[in-house]
Amino acid sequence: MTTHPSSPSRVAALILAGGKGMRMGGCDKPLLPLNDRTVLDTVLDTIAPHCAAIAISANGDAKRYAPWNLPVLPDANTAYGPLAGVLAGLYWARDVGVDTLVTIPGDTPFVPPTLISALSPPTKVAASNGRRHHLVASWPVSCAEALQDWLAATHTDSQRRVRFFADTLNVQEVAFSCQPHDPFFNINTPEDYATAQNRAQETHAHAR
Repeated sequence: MTTHPSSPSRVAALILAGGKGMRMGGCDKPLLPLNDRTVLDTVLDTIAPHCAAIAISANGDAKRYAPWNLPVLPDANTAYGPLAGVLAGLYWARDVGVDTLVTIPGDTPFVPPTLISALSPPTKVAASNGRRHHLVASWPVSCAEALQDWLAATHTDSQRRVRFFADTLNVQEVAFSCQPHDPFFNINTPEDYATAQNRAQETHAHAR
């Protein structure tokens, strides 16, 4: 049977949870409580029906993510920044037999349910309000070696930007509506967290 590239059976997702959350006092932002659950739960509820497999990109003790029973992928080389997580995810996605990896920051709780299909086939990057969100993107699993070589040949943090590598793949922008809210709002500060809590409560109230 031939499967369309955007089919869930051909797409895996990687939740990027490697940030140190310093502006939040140094915490794992995906594990923050949100409407009696966690930010991570909120993301998973949205994307899980559309993916063949999901993993978490995180360094340190993987046991803190044990309740979700998902693979936890450490960075092979932490000097590579966020792209180290993408690289580990691409190799994992190849092992699970998919064609496409969609990356999503773990502090972005309100991604739209259409995200996976809208970013398929790769390579695509989500945008809202005129701004690209370079880690909300789809990647062809076949680019793993190209990324590995690119990272090895790139010697400074300023050069190892996600958008620079994405440009080598002729990334296409996919614009999402910001009505009623920006779907790629992320939690960086205590004020952002308060906004996210309020928005989650509003969403829960409307769903009842």
